[in-house]
Amino acid sequence: MDSEKNRFVHDLRNPLNTISVNAELGKLTLERTGDIRKAISIFDTILAECRQCSQLLEGLQHTRFVRDENNSEMQE
Repeated sequence: MDSEKNRFVHDLRNPLNTISVNAELGKLTLERTGDIRKAISIFDTILAECRQCSQLLEGLQHTRFVRDENNSEMQE
């Protein structure tokens, strides 16, 4: 279970990191250059990463977990 949980956390952190970096880049792009086309491209990247997060969470929603009586962690 721990390896699957760690993989899921890693898989979710990757797009969240991309979202964070691109949000900052979009803000700086608009503040410094006002380049709307570049900002739109950056925001498209953010939206794509949001969809990826949503897909990961959708997969988790359909995962069945059971509690291991000998262990306090949930098991798939």
